[in-house]
Amino acid sequence: MPASVVAADAGALWLAALQRALGRAAHDVKDALNGVSVNLEVIRSRAARAEAPASAVAPFADGAVQQLDRLTALLDAVLALGRSEREPVDVGITLRRVATLCSASNAAADARVTVRDAAVGDARTRVPSDAVRLALVAPLLEAVVGRQGEPRGHVDCELASEADAIVVRLHAGRPVPMPMDVAEPLRAAGVTWSESADELSLLFPRA
Repeated sequence: MPASVVAADAGALWLAALQRALGRAAHDVKDALNGVSVNLEVIRSRAARAEAPASAVAPFADGAVQQLDRLTALLDAVLALGRSEREPVDVGITLRRVATLCSASNAAADARVTVRDAAVGDARTRVPSDAVRLALVAPLLEAVVGRQGEPRGHVDCELASEADAIVVRLHAGRPVPMPMDVAEPLRAAGVTWSESADELSLLFPRA
């Protein structure tokens, strides 16, 4: 398959996956904005009382900060994933952004994506950026939330290093399959993987 065709297929599939993830994340953005707004309004109204102590508004200030931190992390991930990226891309950086996005708007508290930080050194891959993003987002979305939107549970991502590849292991305590509709373009882009009863291991050849 010509490289231009591979890139086009992976790019189109990545955009479709990103749209799906953003559709879910939109709820978190609105919820965080509303949380900041409500807390600031309480602070404004209480601060207007001359007799009100600072302690009366402190909990609401903390609440506003927490919601703003949540919003900032999500928007940072969205903006980074929404623009083109200089290659070769860093698998670890991309994984953290994808984990933040895929964790958004999960109704169940345990339907989250976490990343184990590991010192892997240079984590750049020669796989094109759209294919790296697609290889991470496609199975993670399926693992934390199904096609019908039902939460499925927590996924723990482990970043590791091999001699000639960066490895990402998706642990879920249940099968984490690679969606069939993205498999061929990913293989053509150089991504390989193996599936077991409780995890998916992705291999990205080093740059």
